[in-house]
Amino acid sequence: MAVTAPECAAGLFEALDSLDPPAGYRVEILKEEITMSPAPAGKHQRNVFELLWQIKPVLPQGYDVESYLEIRMHHIGRSTIPDLFVAPYEVLATDASHIPPDDVLLVAEVVSPTNAENDRDLKLGIYPAAMIPAYLLIDPLRATVTLYTAPENGEYRKSETVAFGKRLAVPEPFGFDLDTARFLAR
Repeated sequence: MAVTAPECAAGLFEALDSLDPPAGYRVEILKEEITMSPAPAGKHQRNVFELLWQIKPVLPQGYDVESYLEIRMHHIGRSTIPDLFVAPYEVLATDASHIPPDDVLLVAEVVSPTNAENDRDLKLGIYPAAMIPAYLLIDPLRATVTLYTAPENGEYRKSETVAFGKRLAVPEPFGFDLDTARFLAR
Protein backbone atom coordinates (compact mmCIF):
# COMPACT_ATOMS: atom_id res chain seq x y z
CA MET A 1 0.00 0.00 0.00
CA ALA A 2 1.97 3.00 -1.26
CA VAL A 3 1.27 6.43 0.20
CA THR A 4 1.86 9.57 -1.83
CA ALA A 5 1.65 13.23 -0.88
CA PRO A 6 -1.82 14.61 -1.64
CA GLU A 7 -2.20 17.92 -3.43
CA CYS A 8 -3.86 19.46 -0.38
CA ALA A 9 -1.19 18.41 2.17
CA ALA A 10 -0.06 21.95 2.96
CA GLY A 11 -3.65 23.01 3.63
CA LEU A 12 -4.23 19.99 5.84
CA PHE A 13 -1.15 20.75 7.93
CA GLU A 14 -2.31 24.36 8.31
CA ALA A 15 -5.75 23.16 9.38
CA LEU A 16 -4.18 20.65 11.79
CA ASP A 17 -2.09 23.38 13.38
CA SER A 18 -5.12 25.64 13.82
CA LEU A 19 -7.19 23.01 15.65
CA ASP A 20 -7.78 23.06 19.38
CA PRO A 21 -8.90 19.47 19.99
CA PRO A 22 -10.71 18.55 23.19
CA ALA A 23 -8.48 17.35 26.02
CA GLY A 24 -7.54 13.72 25.61
CA TYR A 25 -7.97 13.57 21.82
CA ARG A 26 -5.35 12.77 19.19
CA VAL A 27 -5.44 14.45 15.80
CA GLU A 28 -3.72 12.83 12.80
CA ILE A 29 -3.68 12.93 9.00
CA LEU A 30 -3.99 9.31 7.90
CA LYS A 31 -5.64 9.83 4.52
CA GLU A 32 -6.51 13.05 2.73
CA GLU A 33 -8.39 14.22 5.84
CA ILE A 34 -7.86 15.05 9.49
CA THR A 35 -8.82 12.26 11.89
CA MET A 36 -9.62 12.87 15.55
CA SER A 37 -9.80 10.02 18.06
CA PRO A 38 -9.91 9.73 21.84
CA ALA A 39 -6.66 9.01 23.62
CA PRO A 40 -6.21 5.38 24.65
CA ALA A 41 -7.08 4.14 28.13
CA GLY A 42 -7.55 0.96 30.15
CA LYS A 43 -6.16 -2.30 28.75
CA HIS A 44 -4.93 -0.47 25.66
CA GLN A 45 -2.70 1.76 27.75
CA ARG A 46 -1.58 -1.16 29.93
CA ASN A 47 -0.22 -2.78 26.75
CA VAL A 48 1.60 0.41 25.78
CA PHE A 49 3.16 0.59 29.25
CA GLU A 50 4.15 -3.08 29.08
CA LEU A 51 6.01 -2.40 25.84
CA LEU A 52 7.60 0.68 27.39
CA TRP A 53 8.87 -1.33 30.39
CA GLN A 54 10.36 -3.98 28.12
CA ILE A 55 11.97 -1.67 25.56
CA LYS A 56 13.31 1.04 27.88
CA PRO A 57 16.26 -1.06 29.20
CA VAL A 58 17.45 -1.95 25.67
CA LEU A 59 17.27 1.48 24.02
CA PRO A 60 20.34 2.51 22.04
CA GLN A 61 22.42 5.12 23.82
CA GLY A 62 21.04 8.62 23.29
CA TYR A 63 17.51 7.39 22.42
CA ASP A 64 14.27 7.53 24.36
CA VAL A 65 10.59 6.66 23.99
CA GLU A 66 7.72 9.03 23.29
CA SER A 67 3.95 8.69 23.17
CA TYR A 68 2.59 12.21 22.76
CA LEU A 69 4.54 13.92 19.99
CA GLU A 70 3.26 13.84 16.44
CA ILE A 71 5.44 12.46 13.64
CA ARG A 72 4.84 14.81 10.73
CA MET A 73 5.70 13.42 7.29
CA HIS A 74 5.45 16.39 4.92
CA HIS A 75 6.86 14.44 1.97
CA ILE A 76 3.87 12.05 1.99
CA GLY A 77 1.26 14.41 3.46
CA ARG A 78 0.69 12.35 6.60
CA SER A 79 0.83 12.85 10.35
CA THR A 80 0.55 10.29 13.15
CA ILE A 81 0.76 10.15 16.92
CA PRO A 82 1.91 6.59 17.58
CA ASP A 83 1.10 4.86 20.84
CA LEU A 84 4.87 4.71 21.37
CA PHE A 85 7.95 5.46 19.30
CA VAL A 86 11.73 5.59 19.69
CA ALA A 87 13.87 8.53 18.55
CA PRO A 88 17.01 10.38 19.70
CA TYR A 89 16.57 12.22 22.99
CA GLU A 90 17.82 15.46 21.40
CA VAL A 91 15.07 15.24 18.75
CA LEU A 92 12.40 14.54 21.37
CA ALA A 93 13.54 17.46 23.56
CA THR A 94 11.74 19.99 21.39
CA ASP A 95 9.37 22.87 21.99
CA ALA A 96 7.42 21.85 18.89
CA SER A 97 4.46 19.49 18.98
CA HIS A 98 5.83 17.39 16.12
CA ILE A 99 9.06 15.92 14.75
CA PRO A 100 10.08 14.60 11.32
CA PRO A 101 10.35 10.82 10.82
CA ASP A 102 14.03 10.96 9.88
CA ASP A 103 15.51 9.66 13.15
CA VAL A 104 12.61 7.49 14.36
CA LEU A 105 13.86 3.91 14.81
CA LEU A 106 10.61 2.18 15.75
CA VAL A 107 6.91 2.98 15.99
CA ALA A 108 4.42 0.86 17.94
CA GLU A 109 0.65 0.81 17.78
CA VAL A 110 -1.85 -1.09 19.90
CA VAL A 111 -5.00 -1.99 17.98
CA SER A 112 -8.37 -1.17 19.50
CA PRO A 113 -11.85 -1.80 18.07
CA THR A 114 -12.21 1.83 17.01
CA ASN A 115 -8.86 2.09 15.18
CA ALA A 116 -8.20 -1.41 13.81
CA GLU A 117 -8.26 -0.33 10.14
CA ASN A 118 -5.99 2.63 10.85
CA ASP A 119 -3.32 0.55 12.60
CA ARG A 120 -3.53 -2.63 10.50
CA ASP A 121 -3.89 -1.00 7.08
CA LEU A 122 -3.38 2.76 6.83
CA LYS A 123 -0.34 3.03 9.09
CA LEU A 124 1.12 -0.10 7.50
CA GLY A 125 1.39 2.05 4.36
CA ILE A 126 2.41 5.29 6.07
CA TYR A 127 5.34 4.12 8.20
CA PRO A 128 7.32 2.34 5.47
CA ALA A 129 6.67 5.27 3.10
CA ALA A 130 8.31 7.44 5.77
CA MET A 131 11.20 4.93 5.89
CA ILE A 132 10.73 4.17 9.59
CA PRO A 133 12.84 1.02 10.08
CA ALA A 134 10.45 -0.94 12.32
CA TYR A 135 6.70 -1.03 12.99
CA LEU A 136 5.52 -3.09 15.96
CA LEU A 137 1.80 -3.86 15.86
CA ILE A 138 0.31 -5.19 19.09
CA ASP A 139 -3.15 -6.56 18.31
CA PRO A 140 -5.13 -7.50 21.45
CA LEU A 141 -8.20 -8.25 19.31
CA ARG A 142 -6.32 -11.07 17.56
CA ALA A 143 -3.92 -11.74 20.47
CA THR A 144 -0.92 -11.30 18.15
CA VAL A 145 2.15 -9.12 17.78
CA THR A 146 3.65 -8.39 14.37
CA LEU A 147 7.01 -6.78 13.71
CA TYR A 148 7.41 -5.20 10.27
CA THR A 149 10.93 -4.28 9.12
CA ALA A 150 13.00 -3.48 6.03
CA PRO A 151 11.04 -0.60 4.44
CA GLU A 152 11.48 -0.34 0.70
CA ASN A 153 9.38 1.37 -1.97
CA GLY A 154 6.62 2.22 0.52
CA GLU A 155 6.26 -1.30 1.95
CA TYR A 156 7.85 -3.38 4.66
CA ARG A 157 9.66 -6.31 3.06
CA LYS A 158 9.84 -8.45 6.20
CA SER A 159 7.36 -9.31 8.90
CA GLU A 160 6.99 -11.81 11.70
CA THR A 161 3.80 -12.47 13.65
CA VAL A 162 3.54 -14.38 16.93
CA ALA A 163 0.61 -15.20 19.17
CA PHE A 164 0.48 -13.69 22.65
CA GLY A 165 2.54 -15.98 24.84
CA LYS A 166 5.40 -16.44 22.34
CA ARG A 167 8.60 -14.45 22.29
CA LEU A 168 9.32 -12.12 19.37
CA ALA A 169 12.91 -11.25 18.46
CA VAL A 170 13.35 -7.50 18.04
CA PRO A 171 16.56 -6.95 16.04
CA GLU A 172 19.38 -4.50 16.60
CA PRO A 173 19.73 -1.76 17.56
CA PHE A 174 17.43 -3.11 20.30
CA GLY A 175 18.44 -6.77 20.26
CA PHE A 176 16.00 -8.36 22.69
CA ASP A 177 13.17 -10.87 22.85
CA LEU A 178 9.81 -9.22 23.46
CA ASP A 179 7.77 -11.19 26.01
CA THR A 180 4.30 -11.09 24.44
CA ALA A 181 2.77 -13.16 27.26
CA ARG A 182 2.65 -9.93 29.25
CA PHE A 183 0.19 -8.23 26.86
CA LEU A 184 -3.53 -8.19 27.63
CA ALA A 185 -5.98 -9.54 25.04
CA ARG A 186 -9.48 -8.10 24.56
